[in-house]
Amino acid sequence: MVGSAQGRRFFEALAAGQLNSTGNSAATGAHDSANFWNNFGASVQPAPAGGRTRGLFSHKPQANMSAGAIDRQVDFFNYDPKAMVMRFATSIQPTELIDHAGDVTASLSVNGFRMAQEDRAMFQQLQSAQLRIDVVQQKSLMQDVLDPMAWTSLASLFPDSSGSVPPLQNLSFDPGTAQKSMKQVVLPGGSGQWAVNLSMVHKESAFGSALQTITGALGKFAPIVGLPAISVEALQGFSSMYGAFEQRTTFLINSFPQLAFATQQARSGSQTQQGVNLVSGDYVLVPHAYTDQLTPYLDKLELRQGYLVPKGSPQNASVIDLALALKPDITYLSATFGVQPITLQPVGTGGAI
Repeated sequence: MVGSAQGRRFFEALAAGQLNSTGNSAATGAHDSANFWNNFGASVQPAPAGGRTRGLFSHKPQANMSAGAIDRQVDFFNYDPKAMVMRFATSIQPTELIDHAGDVTASLSVNGFRMAQEDRAMFQQLQSAQLRIDVVQQKSLMQDVLDPMAWTSLASLFPDSSGSVPPLQNLSFDPGTAQKSMKQVVLPGGSGQWAVNLSMVHKESAFGSALQTITGALGKFAPIVGLPAISVEALQGFSSMYGAFEQRTTFLINSFPQLAFATQQARSGSQTQQGVNLVSGDYVLVPHAYTDQLTPYLDKLELRQGYLVPKGSPQNASVIDLALALKPDITYLSATFGVQPITLQPVGTGGAI
C-alpha cells in the first residue's frame, strides 16, 4: 500500500505513537487539524450506485464545511497558453470538455509554488510544511461490488541547509514519486474529486521532527507516503488519523475534495450545478485571501516554467527572479492537469488502450 521506504517509516511512526505532539507548545497552529481532517473525509460525496450505498456511505457523517481556513480555501484559475491569459476555472464551458461517454485517466503534477512575503515569514518561523494531494473517484469501476477508490500523496518541505526558504526552482513535485499509480488515476464516468492542501507545523513539534527524520531531505518537496487506490472509507480513516497526529496546523492552501468533470457527458449527466470543468492544461491554485489582488492582473501575467511573470518579459530573463519580484505579491501553487479517454479496441485488435 505504501510505495516507498519513507512511507513505511511514516506508518511505523504513527503506529509507535511517535507523531503524537500532545503538550508540545511548538505544535500550536491556527487550526484544529483533527476537526478539519475528520470533516475532510466526511465531505467526499460519491455518486449513488443503483440507489444503494455500501460501507461508509450508509452511515455517512455530515461534514462541517467551515472547518479549516476559509480565507485559504482554493480558487482555481486556468491558464490559456495561446491567449496568454488566466481565467477562473469556473468559466470553462462544458463544450470545452472532451466528448467521451466512458471512463478517463487523469494525472496531476505540481510545477511550482510561490509564497507571498507574509507567508515566507511564517514559513521561516515554523520551518516545516506538508503538501497533501488527494484524488477520489466519484463512481466505482464495479458498482455494488467496490466502493469508489481514492489516491493520496503526501510530501514534506523543510528549509535548505542554510535554514532559508527553499529556492523556487526546487519547489515542483510529481505525486508519482510517492505513488506511481497517481500518474494515471482512473475516473469512471469522467468525473471525480480532488483536493490540494498545504499546511505548516513547527519543525520542532513531534510531528514535524518525525517527518524531518523520515525524509532526511532539505530544501525541496520530498515524498513521504503514497496511498494507491484505497477505499473512500480507508481515506476517511487515514485522514482522521493524520489530523489526530498533526493536531494543530497553519494552512497556506486549504481545500475540501472538489467535484470536477472531465467530459461533456459527465457534466451533462450530473445532478448538480456544483463542481468545476477541467480541461487538460495548466492551473494556478490561489488562496482566496489573495484572489482579489490577482484578479486585475489576469491578462497581464503569463505562466513560464510553472511561475507567473509579467507578460512580455524578456525571454532571456530569469524566471525565478521575475517570479520572486512579482506584483501582486501572492501565494500560489501551479499544477498541470491531464486527462485522456479510455477507449476499447474491437476484440482481436489489441484490446484496451
